[in-house]
Amino acid sequence: MDNDYSQNISGFLSDTEPYMEQLDTLPFEAASELYDLLDNAAQVSTFHINEIDPELRVILCDKLDKVLERIVDVLPTFENTGEQMQIFSPSLEMYRNWQNFQLMKDCGLAGYLLAKEINAKPVMLFGTEGADYPYLDILTGLELLLRNNENQTAEDHFKHLEANYADMDILILYGMYKQSTGYLEAYRLLRPDGKVYCGLDMNTYWFKHVDWDEEPVKLFAQQCDLIATSCRAMRDELNRFPKFHFPCRWLPNGFYNPTGLKITASPKYKENIILMVGRVGDGQKNNEELMTAFAIAADKLSGWTLHFVGPIDPQIQPFIKQYFLNHPDLKERVIFTGAITDKTELYDEYAKAKVFALSSRTESGTPNVYAEALFHGCMFVTSDVDGADDITNYGQLGEVYKRGDAKGLADALVKVCSGADELAFREHIPKALAYAERYYDWKRIAKKLAFMLFK
Repeated sequence: MDNDYSQNISGFLSDTEPYMEQLDTLPFEAASELYDLLDNAAQVSTFHINEIDPELRVILCDKLDKVLERIVDVLPTFENTGEQMQIFSPSLEMYRNWQNFQLMKDCGLAGYLLAKEINAKPVMLFGTEGADYPYLDILTGLELLLRNNENQTAEDHFKHLEANYADMDILILYGMYKQSTGYLEAYRLLRPDGKVYCGLDMNTYWFKHVDWDEEPVKLFAQQCDLIATSCRAMRDELNRFPKFHFPCRWLPNGFYNPTGLKITASPKYKENIILMVGRVGDGQKNNEELMTAFAIAADKLSGWTLHFVGPIDPQIQPFIKQYFLNHPDLKERVIFTGAITDKTELYDEYAKAKVFALSSRTESGTPNVYAEALFHGCMFVTSDVDGADDITNYGQLGEVYKRGDAKGLADALVKVCSGADELAFREHIPKALAYAERYYDWKRIAKKLAFMLFK
């Protein structure tokens, strides 16, 4: 498209390119000013998205995220001179209560670590009274409001909102669901001054199934202060889509270690282990494909074992039984540990593994387990999910195979494992840790979130 808006934005991008080239040396004030200019241009591009080349918004938001990295490097300490703010993270998808494991995922850590960054109080609603929440013991200061039944209703949430909106200074939403669109609309009527961040739990599948012309969807985007996805490919896909009415940003699912446990990423500690951590048997995780690929490659992976860490869904048990009938020689090489909730034991699994394998059919960006594996210095083999480039850092940290191609997965495993000796890890681990510390450290991500909401 050739019009004034496209020309003006293109000219602006050209004018600011010299500053992008010297980004790593810009002081905070200059980086912040550049950020504001890019942010304004991204807003203009969104308002006129049907009149410009949408790729301009893709470029603007990518540059915004790059400038944000420099800002976080030199960001002054957040100063809050008023009363302590409160951050609320409601569980709105089907109004299901939070479970313990979610407290240590992005849906819990976003509010918790933002609160630490800006000296606020984090609150999650709701948990189930009588349920076990051991992570509350290590996430000091986090309040989890409890209800006496497992499943909530819209009435429970709206009653709480009406009674407590004055304290809800910051609202963090996880995903854009029908429940969250109505809740946000009600919140905005009561707190037009509140800050709202939505971690958009979205992948290509859900992207194609959203009715983007629905008024609640349009209103939802307008009522958020910040919307982000956890992988760059999905961020770009949304930004080039004219019906997405908000500049979308990138905030990945990171790693946070509140236990004080030592994280080991050492070539000498690594063993010939391929690791998968997650819900074993969940259809999304497609563990059958990984097991099949391991059987195909078994002769070329002599001395290697495959470890599945996580609760085992009964639906995969018939497959496992038949698998070992077909491959009795793999009974000692394919290991199911079950769920490991003790972090010392779990981190030891990551530390020993040389390769972390993801055979998922879909992921909402980068899964939480990825960052854990990254900080432990693993190499990666992943299916071509939306976040594959982020997971491998565009091929520097591992291999990508096409979903559904078990032979392709087997070949990728052989390729990565055959080069996974101690010398290779001496080169790989520093790259993995540098990448992890820059993009997947939850403390750093919280600084980004604080700046974007309060700049």
